[in-house]
Amino acid sequence: MARLYVIGDRETGVLFIKTEPLKLTHISKATIDAYAKQHGSTYDGVFAQIAAGAKAIINKTEVPQSIADLDTSYQAIGQLIGKGAVLSDADFCFAADIDDSDWSANRFTAPPLASALADLNPSLPPDTELREGSLD
Repeated sequence: MARLYVIGDRETGVLFIKTEPLKLTHISKATIDAYAKQHGSTYDGVFAQIAAGAKAIINKTEVPQSIADLDTSYQAIGQLIGKGAVLSDADFCFAADIDDSDWSANRFTAPPLASALADLNPSLPPDTELREGSLD
């Protein structure tokens, strides 16, 4: 069974990660902003629409559904996000701009992460291409 992660970050956009098989797509801040301008909306308004839509997609396909499958539920989630609320189904999520030029030094400060950090080494070829999504 696949798992879908949707990570919304007002600074960079929205990242969709689906497992089994691994699929990645990103809707950039620039794409969201352009869509908002084309449709006479605000960045936060469109960001909220994306959040509501993402929750609807997840809820309609998850087993069992975590909330009632009602448009008002998704609209409420979108409104909360649009007003700056932080919502998460994840146990934790961290976001930061990083300098990954020396992953080897970081392995010593977090020994259990050595393998994961090695996998993320910027000198290795990417596992897959990140697709840039669009809004339409």
